[in-house]
Amino acid sequence: MDTSIDADLASESGSAGGSARGSGSVDGSGSDDRPIVGVDGRAFSVRAFAIAFVSVAAGGFLGGALLGIVPLVGGTLGNALGIVAAAFLVGAVGADRRYVETGLAGAGIGTASALAGLVSVGVLPVGIQFLREYGFGVAAFGAAVGLALTLVGYYFGRDLRDGLTRNIDR
Repeated sequence: MDTSIDADLASESGSAGGSARGSGSVDGSGSDDRPIVGVDGRAFSVRAFAIAFVSVAAGGFLGGALLGIVPLVGGTLGNALGIVAAAFLVGAVGADRRYVETGLAGAGIGTASALAGLVSVGVLPVGIQFLREYGFGVAAFGAAVGLALTLVGYYFGRDLRDGLTRNIDR
């Protein structure tokens, strides 16, 4: 039983003018044999997620560490700038559109960063109570901010790549 969804609408409609870009084809033949989800899937790629996760984590860490030297910019703002810069680079370098993978990686790093900020408070008895009461909210806020930061950075990276690789028509 085949439960996969075939998104190749150009070949089913019978139009001869379909392009490889519009039909979702990788090799230009009109069919894409990749699975929907997998190591190199069409809708979700584990490989792209791993690359985005490592890149965004490294960007957040380096942004916080390097910009932590500057008193007003360091810490949380440095992490945020590092996450945006890493997502920008992933978008500028990658050939495929991988918003889902990059967004999930950013949400995970945002959650981890927000909860890691509570660890220093969580050692105290008052901090444990605070973590118990507000930990989920802080984690959800961190995930939302991480998702937004990575998607903005990734979008502008993809936009730069599109602008640099597009043919100029006169």
